Amino acid sequence: MKKIYTLALILFASLSFGQTLLYESFDYSVPGNIGGNTTTSSDAVGANNWLTHSNTSGNSGTIDLASGSLSYTGLMAPVGNKVTIVGNNTTVPRDVNRAFTTTTTATTIYYSLLLKVVDNTQLAASDAYFFGIGGAAGTSVTSLGARLGIKSSNSGANFRLSIQNNSGGTPTFTENATDLTFGTTYLVVVKFDKGVTPNAASLWVNPTGLGGTEPTANATNNSGNASLSAFASVYIRNASGTPKAELDEIRVGETWAAVTAVPLAIDQNNIVGLDIFSKNGVLTVTTPTLSEKEVAIYDLLGKQVKNTTTQNNTVNVADLTSGIYIIKVSENGQSATRKLLLN
Repeated sequence: MKKIYTLALILFASLSFGQTLLYESFDYSVPGNIGGNTTTSSDAVGANNWLTHSNTSGNSGTIDLASGSLSYTGLMAPVGNKVTIVGNNTTVPRDVNRAFTTTTTATTIYYSLLLKVVDNTQLAASDAYFFGIGGAAGTSVTSLGARLGIKSSNSGANFRLSIQNNSGGTPTFTENATDLTFGTTYLVVVKFDKGVTPNAASLWVNPTGLGGTEPTANATNNSGNASLSAFASVYIRNASGTPKAELDEIRVGETWAAVTAVPLAIDQNNIVGLDIFSKNGVLTVTTPTLSEKEVAIYDLLGKQVKNTTTQNNTVNVADLTSGIYIIKVSENGQSATRKLLLN
């Protein structure tokens, strides 16, 4: 039987209240790579949770890990490392994907990433896509939606990002009409909605409303007439026109808040007289009132691991593994949060 030993206020904890399907911080050893280094056209073994689904036979070029992280003001602090794509599809023609929990019922999905384009290497005057959502995962990923595109602008002095919903028919890209700067880290958020016909993809660059209400998109595209039957993976694509860039802090979720995780101040307590303690795998939450309480528990990646209501003030937490968690308690329109260590 597990026990919770510490329930204490702290100043801040990184958390986003939403359904997170994937958080990829590239917390792997350097030197290393993602997707593997085989010379075959695909690689079912891969490396560091990523598999190769497309490669030029005989080529061993890799998508390498690099030390350090990209960061963005207002977003939760990064962990781990980052990956680099070299901007040369002759040297590295490898396309890789990472699976997340496949969902066929959700009609809308979001992803976000931190992106720093190093320079104008290989960028063209027309759009090329290099990241998106896969309708499958593994060694065969052919349904590629929510395509994040890039092109050179101002005669190579800048670049622009764009979005395309899917490949059906003769689709075009819709640009974010802002020239972006090489060497700068941008927060990119994409939404894909397969619940409308045709499917729609929306793009935000450095958006407002992190962790809160979804703002108006910078660009939306529904030019393709294909459809994804499921959401199963994120992919990185190396091809003609794709950038020389660093990528980090990839998130996939079913809500805006899930992919725009912000530091949450957890020293606020709007529930007067709240007391939380535990013993023998049972969390007890008491207040002066006898009202029903909603108790949500999140891990530090923002994934909700338990959500329940209690009238008798107790929650069974014996099934949770050891680690640090955030508890959010809601009662009569008020809420409070606590950080706990579960041993």
